[in-house]
Amino acid sequence: MAEQFYQYSDPDRITGAVDALSAMTEHDRPFTRLVFSDEYKAARAWLQLQFEEIGLECRTDAGGNLIGTRKAASSGEPPRKVIIGSHIDTVAAGGRFDGIAGVIAGLETVHYLNQNNITLPFDIEIIDFLGEELNVWGTSCLGSRHMAGLLNDDLLARKDQDGRQLSDEVHKAGGTGIAATAPRQDAESIIACLELHIEQSNRLEREGIDIGVVIDIPGISRYAITVTGSAGHSGTTRMQERKDALVTASHIVTTIRDFALEISSQDNRHFVATIGRIEVYPNGAAIIPGQVSMILDLRASNAKSRDRFLSSLQLAFAEISSRETCEIGMDPISAASVALMDDTLRTHLANSSEELGLSHISIASGAGHDMAHMSRIAPAAMVFIPCKDGLSHCPDEFATPEAIARGSAVLTHTVLKLAGGDI
Repeated sequence: MAEQFYQYSDPDRITGAVDALSAMTEHDRPFTRLVFSDEYKAARAWLQLQFEEIGLECRTDAGGNLIGTRKAASSGEPPRKVIIGSHIDTVAAGGRFDGIAGVIAGLETVHYLNQNNITLPFDIEIIDFLGEELNVWGTSCLGSRHMAGLLNDDLLARKDQDGRQLSDEVHKAGGTGIAATAPRQDAESIIACLELHIEQSNRLEREGIDIGVVIDIPGISRYAITVTGSAGHSGTTRMQERKDALVTASHIVTTIRDFALEISSQDNRHFVATIGRIEVYPNGAAIIPGQVSMILDLRASNAKSRDRFLSSLQLAFAEISSRETCEIGMDPISAASVALMDDTLRTHLANSSEELGLSHISIASGAGHDMAHMSRIAPAAMVFIPCKDGLSHCPDEFATPEAIARGSAVLTHTVLKLAGGDI
């Protein structure tokens, strides 16, 4: 019973696609396929060929998204659409499955439809969203932001350390490089946006569950924290006279950890806070640190918990600043509100899992995804599949072809439900 998903998806074909994309990497730093890189261009050329071989009409839209369309049996004005998509760019020294599994799942859906001569009352769009991963311009989800009307002039004007402007790179990738002032014109015709993704955590594997039906994608906020003290000679400045920015920063790091632990234990929705980047100035072995810059990454499914955390943090900063005689500043860098997945689509995904004999649970996402932006303009939903030891964004990231096949089958089964008038 639990193996009937094989009629919808082929693990051997999935393995071949994963291997082909995995070969397109910086060879001294696998698996690295950064957006706009030569490796990324090669992967997109390969993907476009796959689209064309299974009969999809290919185009690159204004946001630089690569789209393969399987046309409906008959078109309305405009035709209704179902999107299946993810991304093929990676972080530096990342994994072979993050994003890639979702694009391959879309290919598997079209393979099934073609092999069984199934016509649909809506278009299917398989999308490789441009640049989902956070990049050197400090902006993730480039393509889905543009499609949702959220890629603005300020973001596109950003330059990297080599002086490359983001708008120019989007243009070279086939987009316009021009800000999106509104969502794509036919957004009202999109009846579903679907994405398969590895879980990037270990709950599904730990509990032996086949499918996670995603409840929400957390709101992600980032803040620049700056601690200003006084640099001085490490051998001649008395301990009682020091204004050590790094010592002050250490108190901030542990305070953030403690507050996040407290709130996450009280809130059954997703809440995490991380200091993942620290820069120390002047950063000399014989110099008392005079300044520390940090980035706070805050992810919360509950806005009230986020606000309570930030209020508590400001009070704690005032106390730490007074005690350590260092100034503490915190400025927002970016913010995105929580994205709720569509209840009707979630029900279809859960029912499809059951009908395929696959176990499933509802699950929150800790990471950001393109569907967070797509959910602003159309019904969106995601399925997670298990990944080994929960590892992701590293070369050890792994999902079995059978796991991808199961998730792909759930998407295909859901597409067939939608075609039957269930939405």
